[in-house]
Amino acid sequence: MRTWDVEIIAATPPFRSGEVDISTRRFGGLTKTLGFMRTGGEIRRNCSRIETTARRVDARAEGTLGQQIYQQLEGKILLGEWLPNDKITLRTLALSLNTSMQPVREAVGRLVAASALEAAPNRAFRVPELNREAADEIWSLRLLLEGEAAARFAARKDPSACRRLAEATDACRAIDFGRDLRATMGAITAWNASIVQAAGSQLLYDDIMRLYLRYAPFLAHALGMPVPHDEEFLSFILHIQDELRLAIQAGDAAAARYLRCADLRSFQRYLYQRIGWSSPSSIA
Repeated sequence: MRTWDVEIIAATPPFRSGEVDISTRRFGGLTKTLGFMRTGGEIRRNCSRIETTARRVDARAEGTLGQQIYQQLEGKILLGEWLPNDKITLRTLALSLNTSMQPVREAVGRLVAASALEAAPNRAFRVPELNREAADEIWSLRLLLEGEAAARFAARKDPSACRRLAEATDACRAIDFGRDLRATMGAITAWNASIVQAAGSQLLYDDIMRLYLRYAPFLAHALGMPVPHDEEFLSFILHIQDELRLAIQAGDAAAARYLRCADLRSFQRYLYQRIGWSSPSSIA
């Protein structure tokens, strides 16, 4: 049985979170299970929650046709329906959404501005493919921003937000991880958003979700590769997330930052392994 190391990239020193010394502890043979046997209805409800989460952009324009179209297109990216190098045209989108070209053009323009889409020949648009350099940079930014978000969440000591995080973690256990790609993407995005939203900073939320739009197709591609998922590793990740939740509930901001970075770096290594990339190098 393999043992997984936690590689943590953070500016904070080692510390103890609850009963687990994350700086030195190695996890192997965990007894936690992923709890895959849940109903399709629960999975669909989870996807509905992430579709709602995906609509928290530019609240001032909420309710307009252009914003509604943007929300639908954003949801396609966040739920893994559009993969790297997929091409779309304004006309095809307008027909599929049963609307005119103008709101589609506006929505696509916003996604292009966010680097979630790029122009392609013949008046088409394409989902960008992340190269190694771009993926490394995005994850480095995630370590900084999402580590900060977790620390702020802990410092706020919000019981209702902690309950939402616990529910999102349970939803991650409920899915058929990777094999139901849409449900997997929905659960991951909802879990990430439950932390970022609880940080209490709209600016931080906007920056992190903009990054998520950039790497969500890469994430869906890696998770959807025809390679068996390592359930021992997934249990290991869920254990880190449980420790993170406990640190947040305790109001331990340093621990929360440290654990969130451990979760991000470990999952990054897992995704890179699935697509045949070497492990990311440590950041001093």
